[in-house]
Amino acid sequence: MRVALRFLRGCYDALAAAGWLWLGVPMPPPPEQRPALRPPPHGHPERLRPDLPPSDAERALWQQLLEPAPKG
Repeated sequence: MRVALRFLRGCYDALAAAGWLWLGVPMPPPPEQRPALRPPPHGHPERLRPDLPPSDAERALWQQLLEPAPKG
């Protein structure tokens, strides 16, 4: 069963690629290479889910970033 599913998945991928080429549109990247699915680099707390409300820690960090720097 797994062999048949793997074969059908390969056929689907090949037909999708042929369709994108026929339309003259670049193919979208595979799911594992899409930015939203990759974890951010270490030390970069960018939001991955814009549909979720920010946490208290995120709000505090944003507040720090938005405050003007002290003059002096």
